[in-house]
Amino acid sequence: MYPPLVQAMLDPSFYPHEVEKVELVETHISWVFLTGLYAYKVKKAVDYGFLDFTTLAKRKFFVKEELRLNRRLSPEVYLGMVEIRENEGRFSLEGEGETVEVALKMRELKRDWRLDLLLKERLLTPQVMELLGRRIALFHQEAANDPYISSFGEPEKVMVNIKENFDQTEQFIDLTIPRTWYDLLKDYSFGFLRDQRDLFFKRVREGFVREGHGDLHTENIYWDGEKLYILDCIEFNERFRYQDNASDVAFLTMDLEAKGFEKESWRFLNSYLEISGDFALLKLLKFYKIYRAYVRGKIESFKLTVDQEAKGRACNYFEMAFNYLKIKRNPFLLATCGLIGSGKTTLAKELASRLGAILVRSDSIRKLSLGLRPSEHRFEPFGEGIYSSGITERTYKLMIEIAREVIKDGYPVILDGSFSKKWQRNLVRELGSELQVPYLFLYTKCPYELLLERLKERQDISDGRPEILDDQIKAFEIPDELPQEFLLEVDTQKPFDYEVLAGKIKERFL
Repeated sequence: MYPPLVQAMLDPSFYPHEVEKVELVETHISWVFLTGLYAYKVKKAVDYGFLDFTTLAKRKFFVKEELRLNRRLSPEVYLGMVEIRENEGRFSLEGEGETVEVALKMRELKRDWRLDLLLKERLLTPQVMELLGRRIALFHQEAANDPYISSFGEPEKVMVNIKENFDQTEQFIDLTIPRTWYDLLKDYSFGFLRDQRDLFFKRVREGFVREGHGDLHTENIYWDGEKLYILDCIEFNERFRYQDNASDVAFLTMDLEAKGFEKESWRFLNSYLEISGDFALLKLLKFYKIYRAYVRGKIESFKLTVDQEAKGRACNYFEMAFNYLKIKRNPFLLATCGLIGSGKTTLAKELASRLGAILVRSDSIRKLSLGLRPSEHRFEPFGEGIYSSGITERTYKLMIEIAREVIKDGYPVILDGSFSKKWQRNLVRELGSELQVPYLFLYTKCPYELLLERLKERQDISDGRPEILDDQIKAFEIPDELPQEFLLEVDTQKPFDYEVLAGKIKERFL
């Protein structure tokens, strides 16, 4: 039997707007009433240690926090706080009487818009995952950061969350997680925090610990065909949202992989890196993916007494965390080569998502290195301004430095640029020899008329356009110095099977 207030809110006549029926969604911390046009969330008067909603004053505070935090990403969804009043035993929304409860009023979104469901039905284009990566990267750049928030990235404070995980799951050893996995994951997590102290403090100093989302997974993301809505930031515990940006990124990439959407995970990650330039987060990605998978396993374990299927889900998440320990990639190096409009970026993105490679784009690195946003266009004359020979040389050398670090971190790399000069291609060859990793140039080619057509329609961070094509053709040095085994010509004039090409590269490199 529900409490009287909940029973009242299940009655369509309770609401000041037209409601045909009310659907209730209950979690361990709230009731959510779906009325068709609006959703109303009421927090339960519970205390779980990591959250405390036991008084009306506390519930008011956290509803206001939920509004503040979620309006950063979806202001059109989070509409306000409404008071629930009681008068002579009758409840009403902001009617007569004493305020006995508060509710968060939201625009109700269609369930069919939920990202995990759209992915399952294959209803999303790759561009949506790229848009999501850009959105989260900009969100992190704009999120609050001060000395107090930053302190949560220090290893001692990160350890609080890690230790809590293992303390709270001891009771589930050999029930949802084998003792061997528990011990190995605990040793790895504690050891990483101990051995990488300098890395954690470096991330703090460089401003990568922010007031993030804290619960960034596909069930909290919606797409209506035109716009993304990102919901349910963690409001009830600051140590779950004051975190390294890598933790948010790790949560979503892990969640996508857990649901079988690995290509989409790489799309999101590479789009995030393109805008943020934060390739250093890759050093923390495995650590935080293990943490996030383990948290999900823990939460599912908590449900064992009320949900018969929870055990299977918990075991799967713990197995995923354990499997992250075992992943060993074989790094390799791909670089595009070709004229603007020849399909280099499309090819690089498609291969990166299929090969599990990190994409490093010259268009992004050039602008980030100058303090510009990658999306900011600078339509300079050919070879001038930010496209002068000096800045171009610095850009390509910086791409090589990034690739060096990423490969050392154990990831394959795809360098997306024109690589129109022999000296630029030599940088790739030298890096491959230095690190003793296989490398290959992808030389994209198509007719002149098609180049012009693509450049006219282009919507991308690139500043490539028809006016500079002829100048680039004159300056382009054909890659005839490359031995045949290090060069693969790709005719992009007509559609081709990216899976087949990715398979050929895997056979060669892996």
